[in-house]
Amino acid sequence: MMLDRRRLIAATALLPFAAPAQAGVKTGKRLLVLDFEIIDTSNEPVDQRAEHARRLADVRDAIASGLAAQGTYEIVDRAAVQDELDRLLAQTYIRTCNCAAALGKKAGADLVMTGVVNKVSTLILSLGVSITQASSGELIFHQGFDFRGDNDQSYARAAKFFIERLARDPAI
Repeated sequence: MMLDRRRLIAATALLPFAAPAQAGVKTGKRLLVLDFEIIDTSNEPVDQRAEHARRLADVRDAIASGLAAQGTYEIVDRAAVQDELDRLLAQTYIRTCNCAAALGKKAGADLVMTGVVNKVSTLILSLGVSITQASSGELIFHQGFDFRGDNDQSYARAAKFFIERLARDPAI
């Protein structure tokens, strides 16, 4: 049976969607994923700090485990720097301490990931993720993207999007 031109074009257009999912690009790099932080300028009357802390930890852990499952990076255990990280976070933010590279070196990582959620309102949020080289502190990757909804599902979707994005085109 011969395909007419329209069917052939339609079948060809669907080929990328029919391809099996591939594992992520393997970098061979060791990645330390530090705590993610939030900047909440929504002025909502309800105290959501505990809920946000849980969601940020969930996103951090989901990204770390997702990238490890994809084989993109070997995730470094935070235990070696956890006490120092806790002391730092009691006084300042990771985004302002200029300490990520030093923590990464101490933990034996090649790269260090940090993340910041900006919450404008219950509906409008963005996630910015940065990766620096532990040896030099040089920023080698940053991507920000918006997501909608201050709830578990939207944070999980943001994490999934980022895992897929970085697994396709990792920072090395």
